[in-house]
Amino acid sequence: MRGNQQRGLLDVRGRDVVFVWGDQGSDVSVGRVDDGLGGSVFVGIRDWTADTFSDQPEPVDYLVDGSIEMGVPGVVAAMGDTGKSFAMLDLCRRVAFGSGPLARPVFGGRVVKSGSAVFLTAEDAYKTVHRRLHDMDPTGARFSEKGERLLVVPLPDAGGVQAFWQLGKDGMLETDAWKRLGDQLASIDDLALVCIDPLASFAHAPVNEDPAAGAFVTASLARAAAQTGASVLVAHHMRKTAKPVETLAEAREAIRGTTALVDGVRLAYALWPAEEKRAKAVCKELGRPYSPGCIVLGGIVKANGAARRVVSTYARNGFGLLEDVTADLKAAAPKQDDTLEALAFAIANAAAAGQPFTKTGASGLYQQRHRLPEPLKTMGRNRLESLADNALDAGEIVAAIAKGNTPKWLDVRGGQFAEGYGEFQPGASS
Repeated sequence: MRGNQQRGLLDVRGRDVVFVWGDQGSDVSVGRVDDGLGGSVFVGIRDWTADTFSDQPEPVDYLVDGSIEMGVPGVVAAMGDTGKSFAMLDLCRRVAFGSGPLARPVFGGRVVKSGSAVFLTAEDAYKTVHRRLHDMDPTGARFSEKGERLLVVPLPDAGGVQAFWQLGKDGMLETDAWKRLGDQLASIDDLALVCIDPLASFAHAPVNEDPAAGAFVTASLARAAAQTGASVLVAHHMRKTAKPVETLAEAREAIRGTTALVDGVRLAYALWPAEEKRAKAVCKELGRPYSPGCIVLGGIVKANGAARRVVSTYARNGFGLLEDVTADLKAAAPKQDDTLEALAFAIANAAAAGQPFTKTGASGLYQQRHRLPEPLKTMGRNRLESLADNALDAGEIVAAIAKGNTPKWLDVRGGQFAEGYGEFQPGASS
């Protein structure tokens, strides 16, 4: 940055997006590029020399550690009757009421931000929302001051669903309902999360077939996230596949519609039912009865930036909410897509169970390789320890010193040992 110039201020004028520059806010037009929406963007390219980026970069600001960033648009995709709406409501509850360090992960990590959360549901009526909040909140946090931070709007009982985006005679447009919502969101000082469920009810346009429509909607979501500073998540559907989904790549391919929807957001998290054999194995290991649809798998299938890309296992609790039980599993743990992620997954589970690994020594990865999943358990010492070094360098895992102990124990960011409150559990480590 040179002189007193200011960057990053956006002035939306009709369908044009103008970057405002200069001491007095004068526009400097040295280049015009298509913004993809029929308008143009004015950029001062000479102001963006490499020395602009000489300071230390700001750390990633997470809503859910290692998973969902603050201020970004995202998609939560799932097949029908998987439980995504309930899970998104639970995420809103945790953000609004606060989430303790011992709470189970949700959407791949631990909630690390608190603030107001808005949940708009086009499908669930007041009675359904009421039952779910009652089941999720046995301590009555919603009756305290924090209750004002959770805003749940069951649209079937609140005037009905209104389109936020629609296809007009001159192309895609944002409706007055979306603009009025934006005004209300802007008035919430501590807004941290907005969930819109489902996308199809609010987009009166062929977002599944037309890439331009999908790109328009995701650009609109991105602007809302940027202007409010909140994470903005929309629920979307996955199509049923000929064979069970096993990997994150397969889950991404199963998200309904054009690739513009996934490409246009910063984050996509998928949830899909485990196939019957795997589900029964998980239930057996957990000591729970099996029923169809009781076990669900999930993970980040797209992220613009660092993210913990592991397949998590969810089990429905007594009132139907998905709970992350990944740390409770060994034999029935889901297969991971790559060795680095598989190592982080194994280290996270071991630390959560109170029996963390070290890189070397008696508790080291190689010495305790019988506790690792394939193909890690068959790796040689040098390759396994080198993989751990790579994971440490990439920030996928961290080294922590437990109270009263000198060895460095391995954990993932946000884990109990990483946060300094880990407790060792006695017993067999197999």
